[in-house]
Amino acid sequence: MAGVTITLNMAAVKERLQEAAQRAVADTAMAALKDCNYYCKQDQGQLIASSQIHSEPEKGILRWKTPYARRQYYLDAARKKPNPNARKMWAHHAASVHGAEWLLRMQTAFTKYAKER
Repeated sequence: MAGVTITLNMAAVKERLQEAAQRAVADTAMAALKDCNYYCKQDQGQLIASSQIHSEPEKGILRWKTPYARRQYYLDAARKKPNPNARKMWAHHAASVHGAEWLLRMQTAFTKYAKER
């Protein structure tokens, strides 16, 4: 009777899964940033531009960094020109609308990247 021996390189498996997770987080964060900016208040576009400069999607961090970003985030009044979708707490609103999509995107991307090589 022939025997079968299977050897797993757990360090390589762990590395592969961590890389897949990191890539999936970056993909999902970029999609989330786009969705959040859809609801972001806009005057001259500096608030949205700051999110594209200061966010760290590879770490899953979305950041709007202007001197007035925090005030605008919580301020009830939202100008509807030029962005008719603008609202206070735009990231929270985007999460309530798109959160399930982000979760599915993360799961799909992780599965895809984990199978690559």
